[in-house]
Parts: sequence; C-alpha cells; structure tokens
Amino acid sequence: MMRNPLRIRMLACLTVGLFILGGCQGPQKAQPVTTDQAGESQTQPEPQPQKATPTPEEGVSFFGQRPGAPAPENRILTNMTQHTFSAVGRDFDPDLDPTGKVIVFASTRNSEHPDIFMKHVDGYAITQLTSDPADDIQPRFSPDGKSVVFASNRAGNWDIWLVNTDGTGLTQLTSTRTDEVAPCFSPDGKQVAFTVWGRQSHQWEIWVLAVDRPGVKRFLCYGMFPDWSPDGKRIAFQRARQRGTRWFSVWSIELVGDEARHPTELAYSDSHACIAPRWSPDGKTIAYCAVQPNSMGNNDLDDMLADIWTVDAQTGMKLRITDGAVAAFNPTWSPSGRIYFVSARSGVENVWSLSTSESPARQTLALQRGPSDQQRRPAAAAVNQPLSAEGK
Repeated sequence: MMRNPLRIRMLACLTVGLFILGGCQGPQKAQPVTTDQAGESQTQPEPQPQKATPTPEEGVSFFGQRPGAPAPENRILTNMTQHTFSAVGRDFDPDLDPTGKVIVFASTRNSEHPDIFMKHVDGYAITQLTSDPADDIQPRFSPDGKSVVFASNRAGNWDIWLVNTDGTGLTQLTSTRTDEVAPCFSPDGKQVAFTVWGRQSHQWEIWVLAVDRPGVKRFLCYGMFPDWSPDGKRIAFQRARQRGTRWFSVWSIELVGDEARHPTELAYSDSHACIAPRWSPDGKTIAYCAVQPNSMGNNDLDDMLADIWTVDAQTGMKLRITDGAVAAFNPTWSPSGRIYFVSARSGVENVWSLSTSESPARQTLALQRGPSDQQRRPAAAAVNQPLSAEGK
C-alpha cells in the first residue's frame, strides 16, 4: 500500500483510518547523531527560524518543488513561520507545551524509524527525547509540561507510553495485543484518552485510562484521534460516517461522569475527509484538516491536497486557514492561538505556524456543513478498517 511500510501518516488516515507516520518518500541517508548507550537526550544545531520566502522560479508543488513548474499563488507567506528545518527525513505530529515555548514532534531526521524530539519554537538546538529501533510517534505534552505521552510499537505492537521531558521515567501504559495509538491527556493530567481497534466491534474505539492506574480503562465511544477540550467537559474526535461516502467527519461528545453523552457532528463534507481535530485554547473552536486525493484517485501522498480549517463549536461557522498552495496536515494550537501544522512547502515536511487572526486566506462558510465543490475538489475515501500488518 505504501512505498515504505512505515509511512502510515496521512494516507493511512484516508485508507485505513490511522494518522500515524510522517513522510512521503523512501528512506534517505540521515545525518549522524551521537547517543550514549542509555539513550540519553542529545542535542544538535538547528538553523535560525525564518519566514518562508520561495522565489517564483522555484516552482512549488503540493509536496515539494518541481523545477520549471509555475509557482501557485500563495497569499499568506508573510504570515507563516518555519520552526523545524529537516533536510532529510520528515518532522510531523507537533504539539506545544503549556507555555507555547517548546514544541515536541516525531521525526525520521536521524533514522528510518521515527523518534520523539523537542526544541524551543524559535531556538537553535533540537533535543532527541527517545531513541529506539522501533517507531515512536504522536507525542503529546502533559498539562504541566513535565512529561510526554506517545505511541510506540517497541513492544511488538502499537501501545501507549509515557516519558519525562528529561528522558527519564519511561513507562508503558498499555500492553494489550490490540493497536493503541493517538493518546492525549485530560486537562487535569490524571487521564489519557487513546484510540483502539475494537476486535469485537471491528471499529475504531476511544478509551480512557487513569495515569496512576493504567490497568483501569473504560470505553467512551466509537471514533479515533481524541482531543480533550480545555475545560475537560468534551472530547473532539474523528469518525467514519456509516453511510454514503463513509469519509471521516469531526464529532464531539460531552463527558457526564464516566459516560459520553450528546454526540454531535461538527464538521463534515460530501467532498472531503475531515480529520485530526484539535481544540483551541479557549475551547470555542476546533482546528482540523480537510483532505482530498489527486484527480487520478491513486491516494499518493505526493499528490494529495489538504488544508487546515477551523469550525466554531457552537455556530458551525467554518474558516479555511491555509491557502491550498501546499498540503498542510497535523494542526495544533499554541496557547496564544497560533496554529502549528506540518507542510512540505520548503521541499521536505517540516513544522510551520501561522496566525489565524491575520490570515487573508481565510474563507468564511457560515453555518455550512463543509467545503463546497467550488472551493475544493473531491476528497479521498476513508475506510474504517484496522491497521494492516504491513503498515507496522
């Protein structure tokens, strides 16, 4: 299904329903990195953050550069900042700490298998938080910023792990035979929600565990990629529709005691897959990614089109944040309200950000149910099925 079995990020979300690994090219030679036998955190220099300033001669494509091709219009370059600068491998799955000053992300910059890295958003150095021959992905900060929860297949299948930001205290939170991915903390830091493929239901399920008692788990609802609202009262997630296209849409549930109540579909489209929702810091808005394949429908990551959108959780008003010039994935918020995301507009997938309040590319779709055909082309099909063995 993929040119490399480990690259299961955007394409898998559309074809097998799992937003896991970044990168859309084959393995490349990584830059050397020194680590001790204990796998302690190491640092390496990082270029100065800079504004994106591609020239018209470069010819920007949806996932890189095509020499000689005309450059598409990009109206928000002055509002966009690049934060990571990988030249080989890929940086993806970003998350911001509570201060908004530190970013954690997964990357294949030093290995064909992704590890977890951290850096200051405007800093020069990058710290490798995990170092393992397996795959470590989807990191999320704890509310106090002192630890990171992530998904890893180092134990043989995908499980949820926890590690302190100084590299100590590595703890396995789940250890079942099923694949468990996409973890996120509750606002009080006492619980972790995550995604499981239900062996009996044959659907993606969202479960919750207690951090101090990881063996105690409870089922919440059907869906995947949960994100807790800042007030702890709601969880946003994506779920495949049961009829029609079966593409993903964005939902939320209210938490009443230990039960999920009032499931609400917030964003869907008959022409897009709406995926990877993330709550804004004020809990009023959800950012998500609207994805479509190329016109040939071959589900090649290089040709997929994707934009970052927001939806007002109360009114349903939708705004397109990115301008469509280059695919954008993995949205997440900083405490200031700036949106960080992954894009290959520099030629390789790296982490970028933009201010939602300043973006002239925003398009208001008040009370509409999703992007119209006039604004975007048909979307990719998202089939609700488990992660294949090849994908691991």
